[in-house]
Formats: sequence, structure tokens, C-alpha cells
Amino acid sequence: MAQYEPEELGFLDETSKDERTLLRRFGRAKEGVRAAKKDVFVRRHCLSGLGLLTVDGMIASSMVEGSFTTENFMTFIEEDVVGCSLICEV
Repeated sequence: MAQYEPEELGFLDETSKDERTLLRRFGRAKEGVRAAKKDVFVRRHCLSGLGLLTVDGMIASSMVEGSFTTENFMTFIEEDVVGCSLICEV
């Protein structure tokens, strides 16, 4: 990493949100007793966001309903990330 200048680095991150986001995946119980939680099973729409963070801040972002597919991701890279870097350099 030392060979790169900070301005040459960018970090991508994806996040998603649906009705189950705040539900716990693990629980605690007394020894020998199985942890259980009753909850309503919900499968509603999901929103996913993707962003590119650089030293200049968030320079590209995208939001889709559902999850990012390979096609959505490649479109984001080609149009928003590469397109933005070409425009920003001019």
C-alpha cells in the first residue's frame, strides 16, 4: 500500500436494510436450555446501498431495491466510479 498516494485510494462498501435488520442472530440462555425467540417472519422489500469513499469524501453512490446483482454492481463501477473519475480529472 505504501506505493499509492492517498488520493489514489478508494473504498467501496455495500449495506442493506430490511425489516429483519435489527433482529438478533444469537441469544443467551441458562446452561442446558436452548435460547429461543418468537417473532413474525417478515419478507418485505430490501434496500441496498453502495458507496465509494475517497479522501475527498463520498464521490459515488447507488441505491437499489433488493440486493445488488453483478450487473448492477458493474453498471455502478462503469458509469458512476469510472465515469466520475474521468470527469473529476478534467
